[in-house]
Amino acid sequence: MQSEIYKIKKGIQLNLIGEAQKAVKLMPATPCAINPPDFRWLVPKLIVDEGDCVKVGTPLFCNKNDESIRIVSPVSGTVCKIVRGEKRKLEHIVITSDGKSTCEDITIKEDNREDIIETLLVSGLWTFILQRPFAAIANPADMPKAVFVSCFDSAPLAPDYSFILKDKAKEFAKGIEIISKLTIGKTFLCLKADSDNSIFEDIATVEKCYFSGPHPSGNIGTQIHTIAPLGKGEVIWYANPQDIATIGNLFLNGKLDFSKTIAVCGESIENPCYLKLINGASLSPTLTKTTKGYKLNNTDEPTFDTVIKDTYTRIISGNILTGKAITDECFLRYYDNQVTLIPEGGKRELFGWLMPGINKWSLSHTYLSWLFKHKKYSLDTSLHGGRRSMVVSDVYEKVFPFSILPIELLKACEIKDIELMEELGIYEVVEEDFATCELVCPSKTECQQIIYEGLSLLRK
Repeated sequence: MQSEIYKIKKGIQLNLIGEAQKAVKLMPATPCAINPPDFRWLVPKLIVDEGDCVKVGTPLFCNKNDESIRIVSPVSGTVCKIVRGEKRKLEHIVITSDGKSTCEDITIKEDNREDIIETLLVSGLWTFILQRPFAAIANPADMPKAVFVSCFDSAPLAPDYSFILKDKAKEFAKGIEIISKLTIGKTFLCLKADSDNSIFEDIATVEKCYFSGPHPSGNIGTQIHTIAPLGKGEVIWYANPQDIATIGNLFLNGKLDFSKTIAVCGESIENPCYLKLINGASLSPTLTKTTKGYKLNNTDEPTFDTVIKDTYTRIISGNILTGKAITDECFLRYYDNQVTLIPEGGKRELFGWLMPGINKWSLSHTYLSWLFKHKKYSLDTSLHGGRRSMVVSDVYEKVFPFSILPIELLKACEIKDIELMEELGIYEVVEEDFATCELVCPSKTECQQIIYEGLSLLRK
């Protein structure tokens, strides 16, 4: 099919120290955790108890509002711990792996759309298919107007999917074939222009669209807004390329395999690289405390000790803009494909902004660093300023590539004006689309939280 190139001009190209080297380490069986809060707006109904033996594909809990949507165990073993928070909210289901990867028997059917949906629901792989608006698990009863798969990520230190999927070309192609049958519209494969897309080029059943420009050009929201903007009542489905390969593996080889390759990166990891593990695995056995922060130890001889808490390093499941800090056993979140380790902030600086700032990143020309376009920077978690009332300026528009008024939409969410939110395009965005605005905000406004609360109100 004919391909198009879309140039995203507004955004941020944030180059950081600590990019993952193109080498993959295999992590052996470790405890895994499934975290119900990872599944947006899903009300969990627990199916298993502590001490139960499970297989790969055994349901752990389901959606109370639609019990056909089930979240399954990624490993075979024993449910060793069920953790609850305030008001008995289900926080974690921890499973001790037996290392055998024994799978549940699953009947695979792909004759028509209904058979495919049934197979994905029974196997637990339906959770990999998300929808816009709301970025929640797709509703099997809906008919999406299109399906999107973004094969690149433009976030800081993001993983390279061309490298990760180089040995899974057949599985990925099969996954695309399967997911394309779920819509009567087009399936869009979004690729990075001027990059190695060789493993994606032979797929002829989709429309390939090429994107160039800074982050968030790799965000699915940016791509949907550019190609097929969402209107009220419309639905679009999308999935991560690794999850597409997992779906393809089930239909091609009859195997349920929840392994994935993630990028362990950042300034505070001595040997950043790619790590192959089971989804939801604990990173504690592979992390060892060092003077710089952490390092990945010999994965053939895991320690299985809880990682030593380092008050000078933040471990983030995801990227630095949208990820979540993880502690204790460092369980990878369900939809994340990278773990980033950066220094904690809060340190006072001598003279602060009065210095030339050659090694300080800034969107403006406050520091001389703006002269070095390709320089890599060290960032910590400091706010670099205090929180204050929202300042009206054009700084958001410089990094927000949507044809939407960002400040006006944030204000509409703050005052809970649903009609105004709809008019301003709330259905087209989720929190991650405002991550760049939050990064450059002079008022330190938590833009992502405001958008989430607005979406929550709209969903109710």
